Amino acid sequence: MGFEVENRRSRIAWLGGLAVHPDFRGRHLADEAARQLQRHLFHDLGYHRLQLEIYGFNERAIAHAERAGFVREGVRRKAYWRHGEWVDGVLFGLVRDDLDLPLSGVELLRDHVVRFNDGVRSGDWTPMLEQFAEDARMAFEGVPFGPFEGRDAIAAAYRDQPPDDEIEILGVEERDDEVIAGYAWAAEPDREAGELRLRRVGERIVELVVTFTGSGS
Repeated sequence: MGFEVENRRSRIAWLGGLAVHPDFRGRHLADEAARQLQRHLFHDLGYHRLQLEIYGFNERAIAHAERAGFVREGVRRKAYWRHGEWVDGVLFGLVRDDLDLPLSGVELLRDHVVRFNDGVRSGDWTPMLEQFAEDARMAFEGVPFGPFEGRDAIAAAYRDQPPDDEIEILGVEERDDEVIAGYAWAAEPDREAGELRLRRVGERIVELVVTFTGSGS
């Protein structure tokens, strides 16, 4: 089973077919493989939603999707010409909240970036600030700015000197209690601007260090 990015901003992945060798069919190996992929995409890569579409006549694939936990969300009526007739496409989806998984640091960081970018567009930093603990610390390396101690001080910094460009994550990894991600400004998406270094307690950010290694906003 493969996947591709359907919507980067909303963290949606589109899943392709899963092929199982004939010698191993009938053992529900595909079901377990699909569940492992779900966990990897949500927990390790930080996706919010998974989607797939199956031909309406493919009853085996539909049953597999339902056993793996995907939710049937709709039908594209007579959408595809197959085997001499128009056939339906059955739509399935799965969102992060459908699975009972602990929040990973990677997910928290990617969600932070989504909320940061929304703040750049709207000027409302409230959803992003909700992620920070009351006594959180935010620091910057490479620029004469900060550090800021406490959520109120962080809020004041964003209110007084709001960033004017969105960021994109270039790569992310979790090391013990720290998540580290390279980032680029949206205006220069191919040029790494620095790193985001996040520490958390549960679902709250307790420290965020932003480094600057290149020019940007």
